[in-house]
Amino acid sequence: MTQRTRPDKRHSPNEMRPFYCSSALLSRADGSVRFKSGDSAVLCSVFGPMEVKLRDEKLDKAVVEVIFKTAAGMTTTKERMYERIIRQTLEASVLSGLHPRTSIRVTLQVLTDDGGILSTALNAATLALVDAGIPLRSLAASVTCMIDDTGELLLDPTAIELESSASVHTFAFDNVSEGTLANMSTGLFTVDEYTRCYETCRLAAASVQQLFRTSSEGKAVDERRLQIVPVDLNLHHTPIINI
Repeated sequence: MTQRTRPDKRHSPNEMRPFYCSSALLSRADGSVRFKSGDSAVLCSVFGPMEVKLRDEKLDKAVVEVIFKTAAGMTTTKERMYERIIRQTLEASVLSGLHPRTSIRVTLQVLTDDGGILSTALNAATLALVDAGIPLRSLAASVTCMIDDTGELLLDPTAIELESSASVHTFAFDNVSEGTLANMSTGLFTVDEYTRCYETCRLAAASVQQLFRTSSEGKAVDERRLQIVPVDLNLHHTPIINI
């Protein structure tokens, strides 16, 4: 069977788009990262730990605040849901007990959206926390895949591909335990389809962890612009890389 070419010229349904990130972009932020996956890009800034309003403070840990902004500047129910998912994922990663009665504010600005924007935002937020020097118990690597209307699984789908999706699945994986930190699944799907998506995204998350590791090493030598080439799971399986 002839393999079809995807809208962005990828030749495999299990091939991810290239990642690109640059850090320390905003001088007034404690940490900032621009993360790009294909033609989807998010700018993330982190402020904190900083003072928090009395009504919001927690005596035993820091409060994690997340603000998600679209390129158009509109906020809908979907953006609020993204904020909640990202906040809960980061709360599981941040060692918030080290900074009680403070706030860590994470602001995500979508620059361009060509599919997989929740994963792009989660990965940008993780790298921005690292850039800000926030203590973390683990790093959350996120990947999105979809099942199209013919039953085929497509890894890291573009916006055009998402138009023909029967279901879309976004996962975030812990780099320490390799467990699942977050999952958002929409549409109609079978247990078998969900399992296929989970395993495919879990393997693909290794390439995101590779970028996290390269970014950390690059920061130490003041290398601010990093790129990881596409990964095709049909060709090889990359092991999970722990940082």
